[in-house]
Amino acid sequence: MKITVKLFGPHKEKLNKDSIFLSLSDNSNIFDLICNLNQNEPGFKDNVKSYAVAVNLIYQDKDFILNDGDEVAFIPPVSGG
Repeated sequence: MKITVKLFGPHKEKLNKDSIFLSLSDNSNIFDLICNLNQNEPGFKDNVKSYAVAVNLIYQDKDFILNDGDEVAFIPPVSGG
């Protein structure tokens, strides 16, 4: 299945891109996607534990099963006052 990964903040800056297009095995979940990105995208794994993950604009847990055509966004922590 084909997945689009949207990057923001430090990930976008470190990887010097805002999107990644990749193929995953059927029945892959967000954790599988993270493992794939950790192996194939140098600099991705920095601080990923503190990021929120949204699939098609809805926040999901790391065990969420992905589907062909999904858009996954890794959203860095936000702070403010």
